[in-house]
Amino acid sequence: MLIDYHIHAIGHDDREQNMENLLEFVKEAEKKGITEIGFADHDRYLNKLDLNIYNQLQEKSPKVRIKTGLEIDYFPNKLMQIKKYATYYDYDYLIGSVHYIDDWMFDSDKETAIYAKWDNDEMYAAYLHLVEGAVNLGYFSFIGHLDLIKIFGYRPQKRSISETFNDVLGIINKSGIAIEINTNGLYKPVNEIYPSEDILKLSFEKNIPITLSSDAHQAADVGRDIAYAAEIAKKIGYRKIAVFNKMKMSYENI
Repeated sequence: MLIDYHIHAIGHDDREQNMENLLEFVKEAEKKGITEIGFADHDRYLNKLDLNIYNQLQEKSPKVRIKTGLEIDYFPNKLMQIKKYATYYDYDYLIGSVHYIDDWMFDSDKETAIYAKWDNDEMYAAYLHLVEGAVNLGYFSFIGHLDLIKIFGYRPQKRSISETFNDVLGIINKSGIAIEINTNGLYKPVNEIYPSEDILKLSFEKNIPITLSSDAHQAADVGRDIAYAAEIAKKIGYRKIAVFNKMKMSYENI
C-alpha cells in the first residue's frame, strides 16, 4: 500500500482551495498508484481553508481515500496558538514540524547566510531541542522531515548522524508517535530523503513507526518518489506503515 500524507493543497498560498484544484491532486495520486492521501496545509493559512471540503472531495473521488491533516510549526513561545490550531478541527492527523530556530527560517534559500554564524553541532543541538519540544507537546501524529536542518548540506562535525539523533529518537519512541519518510529532500540542495537512511535504520531499531509523504506543494508532485521511499523502508526492515484516522494510528502493509 502506498500513501502520501504531506500534501499542501494551496502550496505557499499560491492557489485557491477549490474542488477543481483539489481534483488535480487526486488524479495525480490515481496515476501514481497512491491508495490514500492526506491534505495538510501549513497552519499559517488555516483561516483560508475550508477543511470540510475534503469530505465533498471524497464523495467525488471514491478510488482514493482522503484524509484531513494540518502541518503545525512548533514554537516554544506559541503554545496557546499551537493548541488553538490543533483543536480547531476533527483532524485525521497532525504533522509537527520545525522550520525555525528562533526567528531564523533555516530552510529558506533567502536566509542561508545565517548558517555561517553557527557551529554545526550547536546548530543541530538547537534544532533537535525544538524537535523534542514538539514531540513532548503531545499533539502531533508524526514529526515532519525529521532532519530538515540538513537541507543545504550542513552536517554535524564532531558527532555522527546516529549519535546526533539518538536522543531525540529515544524521545520519539517513548511518545509513541511516528516519523515520515519525506521525498521532498531529493529535490533540495541536499539531494537526500528526510530523514537519512542512517536515521531510518536507527528508527527501525527503536521500533519507531513510519509513514510516507511527498511534501507536495503542487498537484504534479503528489506521490513523487513514494514507491522509492517504500523500497528504502523495506530494505531497512520495515514491513508496515502508519496510517491515521481521527487521530488514531493503525498499520498497513507496505
